[in-house]
Parts: sequence; C-alpha cells; structure tokens
Amino acid sequence: MSVAEIAAVTALVAGAITAGLIAVLHLLEPEYDPSWRMISEYSLGRHGWVMRLAFVAMAIGLSATCVALWSFGGAWTVGLAVVGIGALGAAFIDADPIMTPRARATPAGRVHTVLGSVLLAGFPPAALIAGFGVALALGVTLAIASLVPFAGLVWFVIAAAPAHGQGGSPEIRIGWPDRFCLVAYLAWVVLAAIGVLSLS
Repeated sequence: MSVAEIAAVTALVAGAITAGLIAVLHLLEPEYDPSWRMISEYSLGRHGWVMRLAFVAMAIGLSATCVALWSFGGAWTVGLAVVGIGALGAAFIDADPIMTPRARATPAGRVHTVLGSVLLAGFPPAALIAGFGVALALGVTLAIASLVPFAGLVWFVIAAAPAHGQGGSPEIRIGWPDRFCLVAYLAWVVLAAIGVLSLS
C-alpha cells in the first residue's frame, strides 16, 4: 500500500473510533443533556478519559486525512492538520462547564475554548480549501461536500448567539448543532479517505 492509502485507512479507522466513543459517552453519561451540553463537557464527567481518547482519535484522523490528500493537493491540505492540533490540544485541556459565564472562565477553560474554536470553526474552511486543492485529481466532490460542515457551523453560531457570553442554559440549544458538526466533519473525512482509496 502507498503512504496515501495507509493514511486513508488510518483516517477511516480513527473516524470510526471517534464516532463510536462519543456514541458510547451518550450512554455512559446521560446527565449531559445532548440538546444543550457540548460534547467537550464529557471530559468533565465520570468517564472523561473516553472523551480525551475520542479527541486524540479525531486528531489522528484529521492529520491522516491531510497525509492521504497531500500527494493530490499538497499545501492545500495542510489546514486539516492544523485543525487536528486543535482537537489534540482539547484532549488534554478540559472545558469549563457550559454554564460558566465568559468573565468567570478558568485559564484552562479559555485555552480549551480557543482550541475548540480551531476545530469547530477551522474545519469547514480547511475542508473547502483541501477540496479545491485536490479537485483535479479527485473531482469536486470534496469541495461541494464541505458545504455541509459550513451549514453545521452556521447553525451552531445562530444557536449560540443568545448566550451573549453569559454561559449556556437549557434554553440555548447548542448541543444538537455541536453534534451535527461532529458528524458532518467525520463524514467529510470518510468521503476524502474513500476518494483516495478509490484511485488504488
């Protein structure tokens, strides 16, 4: 197998592990209402190590996707690895509870917010740029598919707007758009990996 193919398979496996671990966390920690609690908050619960492992797996999947696409798009794909750094950092620096007002955020919580933003807000443009970068070799499917992550990000921003930095609450339902973004981002990674493997 070529390096690109190995990386593509790695991205598929890492993406499946990420999705599986987070699905399990919904069962292990039902106290985190998925309608308004962020996925990152699972790291604060009884099984926080599972969330950390999921973040590490996601970082591996994103970086592997960059490697898989590199020979087709070169530097156009590097944004995926940068986004992966955000996921990796979030694995080891816990979020504050969503109810925490911005003014009372802990230093670790602020760093997590920055890293989480690199992942959440950075993936859609990174995917779009990579999609255009590999279009000559893999077609425009990835560029078009990046519109779904962008839609998820817009949904998240609209849902979060009423918080005004005062912290989350059951009335501010950012949990579903947060989870939609995760699924959309992982689906794009799967599509990219399949595109690379289809050329073999």
